[in-house]
Amino acid sequence: MRNTTKAAVVVALVGGAAAGVITWAVNRNSTPSTQAAAVSLSTTKVQRKDLVTYDETVATLGFVESFTVSSPLDGTVTSIVNAGDTVDAGTVIAYLDGAPVVALVGDIPTFRALSTSSTDGSDIRQFEQNLVLLGYDPDGAISVDNHFDTATATAVKRWQADLGVTEDGAVPKTRVVYVPGRLLVDTVAATVGSHVASGGSLAVGRVVERKVLVASTVSAHGAITNLATPDTPIVTGTVLFVDNAVPVVAIEGDAAALPGLVRDLKVGVSDGADVKLLERALADLGFDPNSTMTVDDHFDDATAAVVAAWQTKIGATVAEPVSVPAGSFVVVPSGLFMGAGWIAEGVAITGDSVVATLTVPAREVSTTAPVGDDTFVLGASIEVEFPDGTLQTGTVVEVGTTATNTSNTPGATPSVPITIRVDSIPASVDSFVQIPVTLRVVSDEAKNAFVVPVGALVALAEGGYAVEIVDAKNPDGTFTGHLVGVTTGLFADGFVAVTGEQLSESQTVVVPS
Repeated sequence: MRNTTKAAVVVALVGGAAAGVITWAVNRNSTPSTQAAAVSLSTTKVQRKDLVTYDETVATLGFVESFTVSSPLDGTVTSIVNAGDTVDAGTVIAYLDGAPVVALVGDIPTFRALSTSSTDGSDIRQFEQNLVLLGYDPDGAISVDNHFDTATATAVKRWQADLGVTEDGAVPKTRVVYVPGRLLVDTVAATVGSHVASGGSLAVGRVVERKVLVASTVSAHGAITNLATPDTPIVTGTVLFVDNAVPVVAIEGDAAALPGLVRDLKVGVSDGADVKLLERALADLGFDPNSTMTVDDHFDDATAAVVAAWQTKIGATVAEPVSVPAGSFVVVPSGLFMGAGWIAEGVAITGDSVVATLTVPAREVSTTAPVGDDTFVLGASIEVEFPDGTLQTGTVVEVGTTATNTSNTPGATPSVPITIRVDSIPASVDSFVQIPVTLRVVSDEAKNAFVVPVGALVALAEGGYAVEIVDAKNPDGTFTGHLVGVTTGLFADGFVAVTGEQLSESQTVVVPS
């Protein structure tokens, strides 16, 4: 060993590389010292990096919604989907009395037969969007509106031909069931040969992709541009896309009552609920700061002035006289996000087409937190670790308002439910209805700190720690160096934050091999 004046001990701390306690003598007067070759040592550099420690808790990843597919008629089941099957727009859910029952996507349930004799209604618009989406209007003849005309009937005949049913262009009430998006069938409630009552359950599935179809219905179609970025929150005023220089904007509301704008609005147009809906939206968005516009069914000069300010803001053409072209807005439920685009950016369309879908996350993470825990405030970022080790960022999107004593301990702080939305969910959990995940929340951190491996710490006999700085490597493989006293900080991931007057970045320090 070296000649020494003080003794020091290399200690194996939590996460350190040393297999045990190794003792050697060092010179405490910072004069060169040579390490004995019998001690197996290596070197590393003093680094600058962030160290973080976490508090961890178990939570549950689960599907947000399940959906029961109900039978539209009394009948005998002659064929039906299986558990594990996917149901989407155009899927034949079952054959009842030998006739197909087809799933389409929409929120308005089937309540009547549809044909060219039907009165106008939002259910027709919903049905037409599905026909267009499924490719049964190849020539773009359908106007996606509330009216069932001959173009709609022609598309229905094409659809009926594929289904192998009578091609009469009319849709019986018993033909269609609407689902809120793509489903994964979990349980099948009916069996082949059994009788099912109207309204009885055919199958229950998880909603793996919520879908709200958005068609462009502007009068003169062209190139689709400015598609909203996927996962963009959709609120009143969001520009969903631009068709032939006409921005198509979302307005939150009841799409069953008023799906979208089907006429041009300008001074002199007849009064209507569409005028009032637009005025209310523009007032809420702040385009009438002086309250010069009356929110009613009437489009007057004051309305036109507010519309002009709005159109300027969103980059729409301000016509003279001011007008709002048909198709300029669509009415959508609240709480949606931009989903998949069906038309690529820059592609021109020639007829009314489904351009995009709006969606909500199919799965969210749920947990509980004590009342007042500011870790889980609305909007907080939480790191989520999945069973395969994948880490993703989650955001707290809901903090419950009903508190319960989950521990059943008298006097314990009550907890509230917490919902966390995850940016991206790994495919490794796709087959699980529910699965535990780990939430990681920062408990302590050291930013841009000097760090060394824990094993580089030398415990001094008189107390405290040092690191051994290498001055030179000797021909026999030993090191000549000196000790530098350090103060330890945060320990994390096998490293420790250290400070010391003689410490600098990129110094070489000794560590046990």
